[in-house]
Amino acid sequence: MQLFIAILGMAVIAVSLWALPLGGTITKILLILWALAGLLGMLGRKALGLDAALALLVWGAISLWVLVGSAEMGAAIRLVGNLAVLPLGLAVGMVQGRRCLWPVMVPLLVYVVIDSEFLLTSEGWRLNNPFLFLALFVMVVAWRVKPDVPGETGNGGFLSLAMAVIAACGIFASQTRIAVLAMAVVMTARIRFTHAWTWLLGLPLAGLALWAVMDALPRLLFTHASGRLAYWQMFWQQWWQGTAQNRWLGFGAGAIERQLQHLQTASSFGALHNDHFHMLYESGIVGAALWLTGWGMMMWLVRASKSAVYILLAVMVTMITDNTLSYGHYLLCSGLGAGVAWHVQMQADDGGF
Repeated sequence: MQLFIAILGMAVIAVSLWALPLGGTITKILLILWALAGLLGMLGRKALGLDAALALLVWGAISLWVLVGSAEMGAAIRLVGNLAVLPLGLAVGMVQGRRCLWPVMVPLLVYVVIDSEFLLTSEGWRLNNPFLFLALFVMVVAWRVKPDVPGETGNGGFLSLAMAVIAACGIFASQTRIAVLAMAVVMTARIRFTHAWTWLLGLPLAGLALWAVMDALPRLLFTHASGRLAYWQMFWQQWWQGTAQNRWLGFGAGAIERQLQHLQTASSFGALHNDHFHMLYESGIVGAALWLTGWGMMMWLVRASKSAVYILLAVMVTMITDNTLSYGHYLLCSGLGAGVAWHVQMQADDGGF
């Protein structure tokens, strides 16, 4: 029965990946349904702890705030769906542990191998799917994670190591700087800065490897006008010069997308490329406060695991310069990874659930 459920889960994830060209809505629905199905078996087994209950309350508050404050219900529903993916993935990972990873890792690996290709851009050749490679990398890290307990070991293996190498090479070949930075943040959690070998051998070797990568992939060091800064300044001025109601309550879900659609210069820009400012602009100071509180609650929930905290931190980092809220698979995998890292640590501590 468990094998059948795992195969069914792989099928749902596979369909969600191949549905990506059809638009994000179908993909998000499939991912949310997959996560909800993963939580059904735990209903009624144990009441929520106080921390989890508060986190759920914060998520409900921000979702309600987005829905109530929007004049465009379709955009509000899409935003609420985007906001749900990461917390749901986190809950599944915390409940199921490592067994929830392979049903996602296998179809994700197959997809990136089949679908990825080098594209010629104005900045040279780049591999597509950077955030899918990043999602795969986070999942492998969660699979191999070691608890912060002396004598405890991780769940390694050659296959998972090979997948990590494939994912890291894909991220570097995409030359997407924020994805490379997020990968570095995730890896930092496992560096033992108190060990002498880290300073004597590890860091010098890492420096040489980084120099080689930068020499081969010069775009990672380029500074160029992507257009982000100009649009950030434009929307910041609108928000700052708006009414007190606009600043506190926001302009409503979908407001940024509507404006960009009417700007000829933004036809190829697509979105704001800053999810934190996106939430401030569309949901106001109140919504942004709930947004940051939600992040704080998630990190507080997984505080027992350094790896889990850093995985969530990496997601926050990507949201500074990208539209991470629209990357459903990366959000789901990051949530699963953080939840699994927490689960592993709690098992090692024998803290129970």
